[in-house]
Order: sequence, then C-alpha cells, then structure tokens
Amino acid sequence: MERTRRGRPRDPGIDARVLAAAVEELAEKGIAAFSTRGVAARAGVDRRGVHARWAGTEDLVVDALASLTARLEPPLTGSLRGDLEALVPPIAEALSGRRRQVLQRCVDEVATSPAVAARFRRDHVDRCAAVLEDAFHRARTRGELVEATTPARATEVLMGSLLLRSLTLDDPLRGDGGDGGGGGEDGAAERSRRDVLEHVLGLVTRPSPGSRPGEAVPPGG
Repeated sequence: MERTRRGRPRDPGIDARVLAAAVEELAEKGIAAFSTRGVAARAGVDRRGVHARWAGTEDLVVDALASLTARLEPPLTGSLRGDLEALVPPIAEALSGRRRQVLQRCVDEVATSPAVAARFRRDHVDRCAAVLEDAFHRARTRGELVEATTPARATEVLMGSLLLRSLTLDDPLRGDGGDGGGGGEDGAAERSRRDVLEHVLGLVTRPSPGSRPGEAVPPGG
C-alpha cells in the first residue's frame, strides 16, 4: 500500500538532513530504540517538523534505509574481470561505514523487526548480489567460468567474502583505518578489495594461457 504524505510541502534540504540523522540514529541505536526525538535533535529540527513529513516512525526508518541503497549499473566491459573491477569498489563502499553499522543492527534485530530488516536486505544486499550475479551469467555465456561453478554460487562466494570482511574487521574495505603507510583509499582498502577479487576470480574462472583469471577468454580457447 502506498504511504500518503501529510502536512507542509517538502523541503529537500530538511528532508536530507533528517534522513542523514535517521541513518545515524539507526546505526547507533538500532531499529527497536530508534526515536523521532533523537532524529530531530541530530538534524537540528523541531520534532513536529519530522512528524509533518513522516506519518510514523516506521515510515521514517524505511525512507532512511532506502537512502542507503546502492545504485549500481551493469558495467558491460566484455570480461568478468573488467565487470568485477567496476562493481567491487562501489559494493564494498555500500557494505562499509554507516551502511555496515546499519546492516549489523538489522541482522541483530531481525527477530524484533523482521519486516524492516528484510526490506533493508532486499533493497541493499540483495540488489548488490543481483548485479553481481548478472555479471557472472554473462561470464558463463562467454565461457569464462569453470564448469563446477554456477553464477549463483560465484555470487555467494564474492558477496560472502565482502560481507565477512565488512562485518568482522574494522572497515577494511573502505579505507577509514590506517594501514601503517597512510595510504587511505589507495592503501589498505584497495589491497583488501583486490585480495577478495583475485581470490574469487581464481576460484571461479577458467585458466587461459597468457591472461589473468577473469580476462576475456579468446574464441576457441
């Protein structure tokens, strides 16, 4: 059922501040302890202004989660390596920072807020997985995947690797932590993403003489 808006005309600037504040509230307190009072305080707006824009707390939570959705387009580079090199960085970013914290909260609270947690998984995690699986399907059509691998299984391996690193380590995919050399985004995060990518390509692709795993397989090769 479509949710109806009520109250004053929407101010995009205030909406953006409230949604950003709602994400912070979700990341720190989770769904069960989420409050519009806390959101209003973080956003620096009157609580009545929040209620004028979102009829209920769940409406605000849903919109805040939607603001985190990764917007990915199929890269269509012609090789699995090229596609994954284009997709892994934004997906890693989508599983890092506040998104990672909100994801952890949703996992923790799936029993108490199953509908909201399921929506976040569908719109966020599953959407990333769908774009990856499409890339693996294209690779299968080109003959790049080993026979024992299916696109679905390859997607599980890659998403599982990215999720595991995101949820268990200190944001290694995003570059917020130091790597001893101050490399930032071009340092530890890039190496971590590259390690994941090379590991998965080595597992799921056919070896081709003279090329790296996941590069286009020559016709008849």
